[in-house]
Amino acid sequence: MYGMDRMQLNCFCFILLCVFYHSQANTYGEIRNNAYRIIEQSKNLDKHAFRQIERELKGVFDMEKILTAANRHSLTIDNPLTDSNNLPAPPFGLPNLPSINFTNLVKVVSVQCMLDGQKILTGIQQSKPWALSMIDAIAKPPSGILNGGFTWLGDYDECLDIKTDSFHGKYCREQLYLATFTNPLTRQKGISLNAGICVPSSCSSDDILTLLKSVVPQLSNQTVFPYSGSCEETDQSYDTRAIVVLVILSNFAIVITVATIYDVFIRVMEKRQKQKPKGGIINISYVSSEEKETGDDYKPKVEEPEVSVDVCQDRNETSAYTPGIIGKAWLSFSVYTNIEKILGTKQAAGTLTAINGIRFISMSWVILGHTFAFGLGQMDNAAQVYTKFIKRKSFMAIMNAEVSVDSFFALSGTLLAYLILQQLQKQKSVLKLNWFMFYFHRFWRLTPPYMLVLMVFTGLYPYLGSGPFWSDSKTSPDNCHPNWWYNLLYINNFNKESNECFGWAWYLANDMQFFVISPIILIPMYYSKIAGTVVTGVMWLGCAIATGLVSRHFDLPTAQKGPHSEDYFNQYYQRPYTRIGPYLVGMFCGFLLYQTKCKCKINKYLNLVLWAVFTAIASAALYGVYRDYNGHPFSTDLAATFNTLHRTAWSLGVCWVIFACATGNGGIVNTILSWKAFVPLGKLTYCAYLVHPIVIFYYFGSRRKLIHVDTHEIIYEYLGNLVLAYACAFVTSLAFEAPMMGLEKVIFRRGEKK
Repeated sequence: MYGMDRMQLNCFCFILLCVFYHSQANTYGEIRNNAYRIIEQSKNLDKHAFRQIERELKGVFDMEKILTAANRHSLTIDNPLTDSNNLPAPPFGLPNLPSINFTNLVKVVSVQCMLDGQKILTGIQQSKPWALSMIDAIAKPPSGILNGGFTWLGDYDECLDIKTDSFHGKYCREQLYLATFTNPLTRQKGISLNAGICVPSSCSSDDILTLLKSVVPQLSNQTVFPYSGSCEETDQSYDTRAIVVLVILSNFAIVITVATIYDVFIRVMEKRQKQKPKGGIINISYVSSEEKETGDDYKPKVEEPEVSVDVCQDRNETSAYTPGIIGKAWLSFSVYTNIEKILGTKQAAGTLTAINGIRFISMSWVILGHTFAFGLGQMDNAAQVYTKFIKRKSFMAIMNAEVSVDSFFALSGTLLAYLILQQLQKQKSVLKLNWFMFYFHRFWRLTPPYMLVLMVFTGLYPYLGSGPFWSDSKTSPDNCHPNWWYNLLYINNFNKESNECFGWAWYLANDMQFFVISPIILIPMYYSKIAGTVVTGVMWLGCAIATGLVSRHFDLPTAQKGPHSEDYFNQYYQRPYTRIGPYLVGMFCGFLLYQTKCKCKINKYLNLVLWAVFTAIASAALYGVYRDYNGHPFSTDLAATFNTLHRTAWSLGVCWVIFACATGNGGIVNTILSWKAFVPLGKLTYCAYLVHPIVIFYYFGSRRKLIHVDTHEIIYEYLGNLVLAYACAFVTSLAFEAPMMGLEKVIFRRGEKK
């Protein structure tokens, strides 16, 4: 401030405040004299410097007025919004600010924040443009409050653009509880209001919350109570973790670039080798079988021969270059090679072709549900949307979109049982199966892209954007520093939701845990139909009992809503013993496909009946909660029954589609789900699951204004999130997933033939 030393400034103000609170002085003069007496007694303090500081302070802050008024236990602050010399009175009739008790305020708010606050008031009185911009950037009551408009953002960018000689604008969001206001969603008294304010950069979030707690309840006659707040920190320099992430990503980029150049060089050399002319070549061709059948006489073909014999080839000519182990390892990172792998549509014989279509549709459904759920806090008409949409039965597909994840459990179980049982049959013994590779392949398949995406999200993502909601879209470092190893070991689903740093990875933990215990079911299935069926049934029964008991004990609802939403997620939604049901159904489906060898001719009419039955079962699981959302809430026992059965019921419908399509009873459904375009999209599903929440977080976190939601808005946002999620998944797979799979083949399967 005006070139003065900040340390001396803070020291001087601190001495004044200490004298004020620990002396019997009644006037500013007495306080000042006592302060200088302390300064003169100190050998390390220069009283001449402090006199200069005091003179400079008077230009921006009336210390005498504050301390004298505080000593009388009150301070009257003029309301700048109703000062006729500055701005006209606001249209909503804000009353004059009453006298405010300043005694407790100055004890805890930083001195610099108080000084800059006084400067803002002075600037408003003088109609300074920057001061008026700070008032303009503060949130105002909008229209649509009764429709759920409880978030008032203000103007984020206008606030940050404010610059003065001593501070710049800082954007904060404060939460206030309005005790007398009726919540239009719950119809109960009390709502939480989220308001954006523009404050000096010298003020911390604690300073602002203290100021509001001291002022707002008195202004509102004890009806509005600030209870929390946070400020957006801009222009942060990269910390050590972010720098490490950048170094790792840079190394990946270098390796991928070199590998791609190497790959292109090899391909060019091979192409030139094939085009090189050779002397003394006799071309020998044979007529096709079609020619023989038509009785055509034999004639040597002039076309490119099927067999070429080089009779004069140079003995010293070298053959085409073949990469060794190191070369193949480099090629694992080649963009050229990996694009071919990802976008290829060829499938091996015996592949369950409908799986890819189900994968993509299920992933699209997950993204749709998250698009709506993650954006709820940024709607300016949340109450209107909720009350209107909830009456549509079709909207249950979004409200109950949780079962889309159960589709993946069913798919995983089906593929696991079908493929491993086939492998066991070929080797004719469970002991000949390489159980180390059974587990290692799964861990290697999932972990590298998972950990690398987690690394980018926790280390680099916080620096990639800004906005009023940006702090909400970032994961807390406090969660990841002590808990990242939960994710590495795939046990993060036993952690509380509030302590997780990659919340949607609960699915990966469950899937890995189901895979680990799968031999308990696979081995009985291989040796005996009855034993396999009994073991599967017993495990499902245990899951059902556990789910019912947990749901009833915690009085859980049918979705993550209401007062028990935290228990719903922590005790039921992410626990393996309550989620394994669909996986078991999928394993039994794979067992049936193995037993029937994908050949099961079903009578046309019986097939139609089975399609109708399983469609009805799946529809009941999906739409059965309609009455629960529309004025007829389920009892504790009914909700427990629904939670126990509906995921299994949905997976039965999914597994019927798989079974029918694989055995030739799928008709047009199989034709659609087996579309070749679904093959590369199916390959990208895993990476799409990893990155799609980050894409959605970034979109909502960087928005400057609220969203007015209707059907068209949701459609456009959903399609944008879907396309961008798969685009990011393609890059992630290209950089992280495909190279690691290639490395595994080079290291562990280099002597094998396809």
